Amino acid sequence: MYRIIAWARTASATTQDTMLAAMLCLVDLLLFSDLTSRNGATDAAVVPRPLLVGYAVAGYATLRWRRRAPVVVFTTLWLHSMIALQLLVYRPTLGLLAALYTVAAYRDASTAVVALFATLVASGFMTAEELASDTRTDLRREVLIGNAIFYTIVDCGVYGVGRWAGRSRRHAADLERQQQVAAREAVATERARIARELHDIVSHAVTVMVLQASGARRVMLTDPARAEQAMVQVEALGRQAMGELRRLLGVLRTNDGADLEGPPQGGLADLEDLLTSVRSAGLSVRVEREGEPGRLDQSVDAAAYRVVQEALTNVTKHVGPGADILLRLRWADDLLLEVTDDGPEVTHSQLAALSTGHGLLGLRERVVLVGGRLAVAPVPQRGFRVTATLPLADHGVAAEDLPG
Repeated sequence: MYRIIAWARTASATTQDTMLAAMLCLVDLLLFSDLTSRNGATDAAVVPRPLLVGYAVAGYATLRWRRRAPVVVFTTLWLHSMIALQLLVYRPTLGLLAALYTVAAYRDASTAVVALFATLVASGFMTAEELASDTRTDLRREVLIGNAIFYTIVDCGVYGVGRWAGRSRRHAADLERQQQVAAREAVATERARIARELHDIVSHAVTVMVLQASGARRVMLTDPARAEQAMVQVEALGRQAMGELRRLLGVLRTNDGADLEGPPQGGLADLEDLLTSVRSAGLSVRVEREGEPGRLDQSVDAAAYRVVQEALTNVTKHVGPGADILLRLRWADDLLLEVTDDGPEVTHSQLAALSTGHGLLGLRERVVLVGGRLAVAPVPQRGFRVTATLPLADHGVAAEDLPG
């Protein structure tokens, strides 16, 4: 049974509606027809059982399209019920209620009210049919009042539940759209910030190249060794500027034009100040280093700093004072950054809420744009880990000594 329920939840909407139609049709025939009576229908000669079942199935089959055409399905089932009340020993009930619920949930209020009124009319005919078949003449008034109240409560209740479900569904859709917009804005904000930083980096590199080339030209004849050294620096800066320029162009190809101002990003040389502020908040941070520090382009250096900053910010917010944090930096063919805390276990459903302003989403965008990879996941037993792999530069300025 549990497997069937789990499968039904993951099935498509059409499959779910088909299953609903089959179930309601079966229950409707059992409760509101003479199909199961020992002698068959009262007018068995006029209404054979196969005809009764076929008529019920034909009407309920339309529920398969109830979400795509709620009004058409409701109208069809309303006519289906009215015809059955006049010609067959059968009072279709559940299918019309399912159609009323769908109209109330998927259509505007005026259309839903019209559907409710039509359902009350059908219920009135059903009450009259039951009253005509009741042989207890002394209780006709009580039966009439009781049935009228019962069907009115049921019809209005189904209408109310449908309106509530529709509002809930629309509210959930609005929230999802807002989250998507916020995610796109977070990515655009991060791209704008990266573009501004890369612009500053390239401008600085080109300015230094011009100065170095000018100096080399002045001493080219009198001090060739010094001129050669200056040109070596120009070559190194040129390679670095070209790499940063490629990243800048990659950002601009997909940026939506956001132009945000903000403070410049730090680098690994600024980690000590960041760690000091975190430690002052009551968190314990240990740093482990492996390998010889390599060279990083400035944009990659800024991305490394942002990885550590965002991870520590999340620990400060979600774990708080007393947390034990391990910051690991491994230098090899690339730079591996790991920030692991000992906070409470984090489930996958909580990952999206780990950072305000979609910080992890913007951080992933930044890391990918500089040619790296970012992974965020809970630690198997306890805690949470942010891991980033960032590329080293072939040419550039050596990274500063890392904090201990």
